[in-house]
Amino acid sequence: MSNELSLTIRDGASGKLAIINGKTYTLLRLYRHRRLGGVFCLVVAGKTPLRTDDLAEHWRVFRHGSVYLALACRPFSYHLIEGRGTQTDVPRWPRLKAPPNYYAFVGPTEEAVKTQIHLTLDRYHSSLDPEEAFDQALHAPDICGGPPAYLLRAKKL
Repeated sequence: MSNELSLTIRDGASGKLAIINGKTYTLLRLYRHRRLGGVFCLVVAGKTPLRTDDLAEHWRVFRHGSVYLALACRPFSYHLIEGRGTQTDVPRWPRLKAPPNYYAFVGPTEEAVKTQIHLTLDRYHSSLDPEEAFDQALHAPDICGGPPAYLLRAKKL
C-alpha cells in the first residue's frame, strides 16, 4: 500500500472505467477537490473485490453487492463523531488530535445531499442557516455527471 492512489480513468463503451491497482471497475461516482488533496470519494462496481490494500493509505471501503464505496480518511476525522478514544477496525488509522477541517456530503441526488446537511445542522444544534450553509459550501463535481459533493468547513457548524 502506498501513499498515492493509483487510479486511471478511461472512457468505456457504456460509461467511465476506473483502473485501480491494475483492476478494472465501472466508475459510478468520483469526487475530488484540491483542498482535500485530490480524490476523497469514489464509487465503483465490478466482480473483482475492491480492498483497502488496492488504495492508498488511510482509505475505507464499504461493499454492498458488487458496488464499492471508497472514502479517504485523512481529510475527515470520522472517529471523532463517535467520541474520543473510539476503537476502529482499521490498522494505522490516522491519529488526528484536532477535529476535521471539512464535512463531506454525497448522495444519489442533490436533494438527498441537502437533506443530509439539514439533519447534520440539526444534530449539532448549529445556528447556521441551511441555505447559508449551501451557499458557503465548497462544491466538488462528480466527474461521472452525478450531483456534486458539498464540503462544509467544520468550524462553521
